[in-house]
Amino acid sequence: MSRILQAACVSGLMLLPLPALAQASKVLDHHVTHMKTGNLQEVLADYAPDAVVVTPAGLFSPNGVFIGKDTRKLFTALTSKENLPGNKTMQVTYETLAPDTTLMRWVQFKGTAKEVSGYDVFVIRGGKIAFQTVTVNPQKR
Repeated sequence: MSRILQAACVSGLMLLPLPALAQASKVLDHHVTHMKTGNLQEVLADYAPDAVVVTPAGLFSPNGVFIGKDTRKLFTALTSKENLPGNKTMQVTYETLAPDTTLMRWVQFKGTAKEVSGYDVFVIRGGKIAFQTVTVNPQKR
């Protein structure tokens, strides 16, 4: 479990049951680990068959919405050799918003001219990602 979640539980700030927190952390840690290695099959294993992933329109598709089997198209691009260098540098933190909803802040190439950051909101049910939004922050100038 991430140190942030552990500290929040110990300090009494979280009113959520520990199993829900542990499940989200386990799923997201698995997701991030396999994004960093470019393991497409393991990344896809994190998603429910009818999962919905919403990305910025035009970034990966005209409307940015991927449903069910279409998520393979998105994660094929995100785990490609072209994106792997950024994935390998990815640093994340989690914030639990509700028992099944987690905010993940991420940054790639931190502290360099290529730095990119953003946040994803995940809804995790039954140990699988059911819904995800991806937001990319504007580049710093």
